[in-house]
Amino acid sequence: MSKNLAQYILAVLVLIISHNCFSQISDNQQMIIIGDKMVTEIKAYIEKEMAKNKIVGLSVAIVGPEGTFLSEGFGMADKENNIIADHSTLFPIASVTKTFTGIAVMQLAEKGLIDLDRPVADYIPELSLPGGEEKIITTRMLLTHHSGIHGDILYNWYLPEVSDDPLIYEQVVDLINSIGTIHQPGKLYSYSNTGYSLLGVLIHRVSCMGYAEYIRSNIFDRLEMSSSIVFAGEATDHVVARGYSGRESTSMPMKLGIPAGGIALTSDDAARYMTGIIDAFHGDNTLLKQETMQMMMTQQNADVPLDKGFAMGLTWFLQDDINEATKYAAHRGELPPYHSMMIILPEMKAGVFVSMNTDKAAEVPEEMARSIAYTMYKHLTGNTVPQTAVRETDSLNVSRLKPFEGIYPNVYFGAMEVKLKGERLVVKTPVMPVRLCLIPLADTTFAVKARMLGITIPVRTLKNFRVDFREEGYEKYMCFLINNNLLNHNIKTGPYAMPEGYADYSGRYKVVNMENSARVVKDVEVKINKNGMVSTFRYTFLGRHHFNMVIQPIDRQNARLAGTGYFSGDKLRWERDNGRVYMYWSGLKLEKQ
Repeated sequence: MSKNLAQYILAVLVLIISHNCFSQISDNQQMIIIGDKMVTEIKAYIEKEMAKNKIVGLSVAIVGPEGTFLSEGFGMADKENNIIADHSTLFPIASVTKTFTGIAVMQLAEKGLIDLDRPVADYIPELSLPGGEEKIITTRMLLTHHSGIHGDILYNWYLPEVSDDPLIYEQVVDLINSIGTIHQPGKLYSYSNTGYSLLGVLIHRVSCMGYAEYIRSNIFDRLEMSSSIVFAGEATDHVVARGYSGRESTSMPMKLGIPAGGIALTSDDAARYMTGIIDAFHGDNTLLKQETMQMMMTQQNADVPLDKGFAMGLTWFLQDDINEATKYAAHRGELPPYHSMMIILPEMKAGVFVSMNTDKAAEVPEEMARSIAYTMYKHLTGNTVPQTAVRETDSLNVSRLKPFEGIYPNVYFGAMEVKLKGERLVVKTPVMPVRLCLIPLADTTFAVKARMLGITIPVRTLKNFRVDFREEGYEKYMCFLINNNLLNHNIKTGPYAMPEGYADYSGRYKVVNMENSARVVKDVEVKINKNGMVSTFRYTFLGRHHFNMVIQPIDRQNARLAGTGYFSGDKLRWERDNGRVYMYWSGLKLEKQ
């Protein structure tokens, strides 16, 4: 029973590791490589990981001071037609696209066409948010995910069919206007695909070139990236890898937010791109000025109290143990069934790119890229990456922690309840059969261990999973971190009494205003608990994220999804028409079944 329970907890916790966090390298992933053996052993490692994780196809590019170490495809690009993946196969890179968007914005800033700290509405006058927040949100906030704009507007997240319209993403302005923000701009980090789509509109407004045209002309062409595409609707002579989810396969999906996740690269072009970034960092090309690229890889959120200990650059994520030895910048991508990871070690003149077409191994590209990057560091320096370890302590400051007892809504775990049990701090969630014990560490954060019937259950994923309690004004937060990367802020709330009539909203819902909606959102359910207090909103996102969220009522017809950060804060509205109940949420219209 303990083994099955541990596997269950592992599966749940893996899901909360969002777009921007990195898994620990296990002992058997460490590769001791010397000189010329490096590429051979990396290839063997890749093939082993593909077999272990049943990955259909993979694209890998590795660059270093000597040039391109490896640019190759592995496995199959298309099983049905027996097409192998190679260096010229296009793999969608999902949110790694944001690094292109960030570079484009900074090119325009160098020309004086964009001021990072002016309101973005100065450049996009049709942007109009409730409360005039468009006058507060800046380009810098968009680049660092601090704008307060929704993480994802679900309407047309995947378009029903591929479009050849390169400006289709500009619909996002009207969607943002209709939905508004989820928290005060500048308050905290909250990942936003929608915000990066808005940056695509900004690029168009100030350059007078649509996003796709701008990227091709000012990045692809400059770096001789002749094989890649900006979005699924572009014509190409190259094979685009099919994606695999279980036994089903699909072509590259058309994402409304092209500037947030539309690009597909060959491994050859990925190598050229990473080399271009590294060269710019050292002042060796015209992609960006040296000081600009270095600024993109410098922390921008040090003055945001709720982001304590988490370093975000302009587009790039900067948090990793390797920072003790050398600068690190990375970005992950997720466009199910495609997943990718790019890591740059600019001071070492090294970079790693991994992209794959298999949904069930979603966490593998970042694990693999990080393992290869650590191997590159060892190869180039002869040293291993220093590992940060924080010792446990018996000191539990009960008086400090007592005010943090309460309920913390979380997108995966629902209404997490934190309680002090004597000398122990425990977390109980409605979706897990065991309690999580928080073990105090010397740096005032907490390690997490699963316990049942007084027995600690070993779960490897929990090893680098930590909790930190933070306070800002009168608000209290329980923050999740993994490998020091901030996952989300869970704000303390009270139980919410449901207004009269909410019981009528309980039930399952079906999307009625978007074709092919099940690829984006399905299993939508509203559950109003009989005690009328903590009610839940459940759904499955992109076929693999199972959310359990807390409903915070506003009035008899309107509510929001309680909490802060990615996926929280969404507004809900119910209406009745001819005896039917309809719910409006994130641009979607859903009918109660």
